[in-house]
Amino acid sequence: MRRASPVGVAVVLSVALVFSVVTGLLGLGVSPARAEAVSDAFTIYRLNPDSNVEQGCFGPCMCPILLGSGVRGTLILTPTGSDGKTYAVTDVNWIATFGDRERRVTGSGTYKIGGESGKQQQLALDLKIGDDPVQHFDSGLVSGGERFPEISITISMHGQVCFDTVFFVDASPVPPDQIHPYALVPESTFQQGCFPPCECPLGAPEPVGGTFALVDLQRDPLFTEFAVVDLDWLVVGAPDAPGTPVRGVGTYRLGGEVAVQQQLGVDLRVGDGDLTHFDSGREVGGGQFPRIDIVISANGRYCFDTVIDLHAIPCDGTTASCPVKASAMGP
Repeated sequence: MRRASPVGVAVVLSVALVFSVVTGLLGLGVSPARAEAVSDAFTIYRLNPDSNVEQGCFGPCMCPILLGSGVRGTLILTPTGSDGKTYAVTDVNWIATFGDRERRVTGSGTYKIGGESGKQQQLALDLKIGDDPVQHFDSGLVSGGERFPEISITISMHGQVCFDTVFFVDASPVPPDQIHPYALVPESTFQQGCFPPCECPLGAPEPVGGTFALVDLQRDPLFTEFAVVDLDWLVVGAPDAPGTPVRGVGTYRLGGEVAVQQQLGVDLRVGDGDLTHFDSGREVGGGQFPRIDIVISANGRYCFDTVIDLHAIPCDGTTASCPVKASAMGP
């Protein structure tokens, strides 16, 4: 793990200040009512440190396992039946390390508990790894269901036979005090059109509002990383239009060695469009955290692009600071 090199006293103090604020957020006194409201219809899960991925040859083939390393991130389980044995899995939001390269993993699927006395389980997910096509991963019906709500299960594309990609998913519900609700503030905007050097029209900035949450993910000596979950925004267009919903997941990182830096990367579906990755890149900023002020775009503000100028503050559970979700606003 890389260690920070010696830096100037002023820089050390500024970074220490930001991390003290981060520590404060990790222990934020978010009201229990609000924390439960984030998850009362579903449960946010976080991968535990034992989770990993392997890719390469398994028996009876003889080629070696090529890659294997950790996976971190979140997913959401929502009950789909009254028996408490079937769940929709949504918002898979993982970062998997393949060799020296990190790749985004997104997707959805199902989880069920079955067999005698609920002692079996099955996880089936359709996952997109980086830019690869979506692939189906399945555990089959295996033992371990009696440990639910803890989940510990292996999924693969080909049943761990010959060349395969295999995820070991070890996940637990996120404690409510580690789910930090946020709301966009009114200066947040959404803009589409052409940026230099292209010359097609650039649309006017439109207001965007809604909510999301940060979930503690990991720390190293330089950066703190959060999962971005439960993202529910609405772009407000013409006064008589219903608005455009925006949904997605991602990560937010804060820290730095010489200067405080931040980076927001989210995979968003705007209206009925395809899931698209938006990123700020790593930039100097974040000194006002837990307030977040950052610009994300799909194409680096080059030619035709979609740009979101995001300004967000933590919610304390009141209507004024944490409005209802965009999906609950109606047309």
